Formats: sequence, structure tokens, C-alpha cells
Amino acid sequence: MELFQEPKFWVSTAFVVFVLLVYKKASVFILNALDGRSKRISEELSQAQQLRREAEEILAQYKQKQAEYLKEAEAMLAKAQKDAALLRQQSEVELKQAMDARMQSAMDRIAREETKAIEEVRHHVVDIALAAARSLMAERTSKVESAEQVRLLLRDIEQKIH
Repeated sequence: MELFQEPKFWVSTAFVVFVLLVYKKASVFILNALDGRSKRISEELSQAQQLRREAEEILAQYKQKQAEYLKEAEAMLAKAQKDAALLRQQSEVELKQAMDARMQSAMDRIAREETKAIEEVRHHVVDIALAAARSLMAERTSKVESAEQVRLLLRDIEQKIH
């Protein structure tokens, strides 16, 4: 048994025993570490799935709110367009009324000015007729008394005409 006498044999045997002992102790430690890591990964994966579900729910809520806001904005736009059309119609009516009022005012002013002009022409014609009548009567009457009576008569006529 020469083999037992060789130092290489004992070193090899000691190495194999050492490796077996270390493997047995290390395998428990490695297996526990791997199990712990596997458990942590499993928990993190579970948390990630939970976070994903929550994120999907929040995304769905935001999409729903976005759709509601879009509908609300469309309704506001439609109301604004309706209000603008109504305002335009009211403005057109008010403008037409204002133009009609100005036109009527101008027509009234023209009628007053026309009446005033006609009245001035009448007075002028009466003044011319009276002047002509005075000069004719003055030529035909030579007496002072008659002329004075004519003047009084003409003044009376003039007051009645005007």
C-alpha cells in the first residue's frame, strides 16, 4: 500500500475532502442566497406587476378625463359659435335700427328746412308785393293824408299776412 505513503495522495485526498466539506457548507449558503434572491426577484416582479396595473388604471382615468375635457371644449366652442351668431344678428338689427333712425332724422330735418325755405320765400314774396303795392299807391295818391292812410293800411295787411 504504497499509495497511502505518497504525500500526493494525501494532499489530493485532503483537497477532495476539503472541497466536499466546503461544497456541503457552501451549497447551503449558496442555495439560501439563491432562494433569497429568487424570492426578492419574485416580490419585485409582483410589485412591478402591481405598479403596472395601477399605471394602466391611472392611464385609463386620464384618457377618460381627456375625453370628457374634449367633449366639454367642443361644447364650449359650439356655445361660443352660437353666441357669436346671436350677437351678430343682434348687432345687425341694432345697426339697421340706428341707420333707420338716422335716415328718419335726416328726412325730418330736410322737411323742416324745406318748410322753412318755403315760408321764407312766401315772406319774401309778400314783402315784394307789399313794396310794389306801396310804390304804386304812393305814385297814385298825391295827398299826404291819403298816403298816411295807405301806409297804415299796408301795415295792417302786412301784420295779418305774416
